Amino acid sequence: MKIPKYIQEVINKQELHILSTSSKEGTPNIIYLKFFKVHSDEQILIANNKFFKTEKNLIENPKLSFVVLDKENKKSYQIKGTIEFHKDDPIFKETVEWVEDKRSGSTTYPKSGIILNVKEIYCGAEKISIK
Repeated sequence: MKIPKYIQEVINKQELHILSTSSKEGTPNIIYLKFFKVHSDEQILIANNKFFKTEKNLIENPKLSFVVLDKENKKSYQIKGTIEFHKDDPIFKETVEWVEDKRSGSTTYPKSGIILNVKEIYCGAEKISIK
């Protein structure tokens, strides 16, 4: 699904992102992270720098959701989709360069790049659709 431009702007402005996964048994897990950006009109790029439970959950159950807050308009958006792990490919190379650029001198190195293919977007209980 296409991410509306105004929501893309909210995503890219937000400094910390809250991400939710669940295990195959349905046990929820929530984390916050910084390395999260719009990759295309339908995808989000996430750097897997230090995921442990999150990575295990996504291997077992490749569904993910996150929420962003539009402070100016006092709205929040929940975005849901399915993920793909990328290692040793152009997406991974892009992820490494992005992390190195944002954290010069850091010893943090991505384990993988993750592409979230957006399937649903909600504002409150209302499902957003692109017409």
